[in-house]
Amino acid sequence: MPGSRRPSLARAILFGRNPSQDDPFDVEADAADALGVDSYQVDLQALLSGNPEQAVSTLPQRGRIPLLYRGWMLTEEEYAALDEAVSALGHRLTTTPEQYAAALYLPNWYPRVSRFTARSVWTEGTDAAEAWHAAQALGPQPWLVKDHVKSAKERWDEACFIPAGTTQARFEQICANLMDERGERFERGLVVRKFLPFKEYGRTPAGPAHLEFRLFFANGRLLAAEPYHEFDVDVPDFTGFEPLARRIDSPFLTLDVAMLQAGGWAVVEVNDGGVSGLPPGLDPRTLFEGLMDLR
Repeated sequence: MPGSRRPSLARAILFGRNPSQDDPFDVEADAADALGVDSYQVDLQALLSGNPEQAVSTLPQRGRIPLLYRGWMLTEEEYAALDEAVSALGHRLTTTPEQYAAALYLPNWYPRVSRFTARSVWTEGTDAAEAWHAAQALGPQPWLVKDHVKSAKERWDEACFIPAGTTQARFEQICANLMDERGERFERGLVVRKFLPFKEYGRTPAGPAHLEFRLFFANGRLLAAEPYHEFDVDVPDFTGFEPLARRIDSPFLTLDVAMLQAGGWAVVEVNDGGVSGLPPGLDPRTLFEGLMDLR
């Protein structure tokens, strides 16, 4: 009815921390505290060791708190175990396991945005020869290779980029390098993507740096947009991407978009907002204020 207000997306933040490792969430936890936003810790070491109840032992034993997960990337199965442990205490994660997977895995989000991103094919499992044959549908190289969630772009020439003229043997070696780099966190299968000519704006030790922005959306509304790299550039108006974000069944997600050499924008990646790192220019207080005030 007129004047009614929906509950905010979240009332507290659940930080996924590894107690044996320094992580970037110290700054975010300080930002939450400065805003007066309650936060709790997930012991990811316990979660990944198969003890989800211990992992959420810092949460109140009874309650109905909607919790936003901010932490290291989990598999769908790991996130589902966390969700079950949180629910057993009466609380809930604002993103369900199904919604988490909708924005995390390329085979889930690609059909929703295929007109606005690089053509892609994928396989289940680690058979690089199968991926080679599937990739022929993309047309001539260059291509990129990744798993269902992440690339190894920090090893651009060895484990990510497939230049023109690459043989099947070399392709399979690059796939092997990718799987070696991802190790136990290799996710589900191989993805081969058509290489798009993005506008280069500089270089990093890992390879070319494009004019790329990370966009955070909550309930289909743009909350924040910042350059992916530390570039001193004006941020365009990206609200036109809101209808695209609403195609993906997730309450909190990111779109990484980059400018094409010929002009215009293309989607580079989609990801769950809770596990997407903050660009260097984005103050976490800006993001958290938007999330907690969202109706």
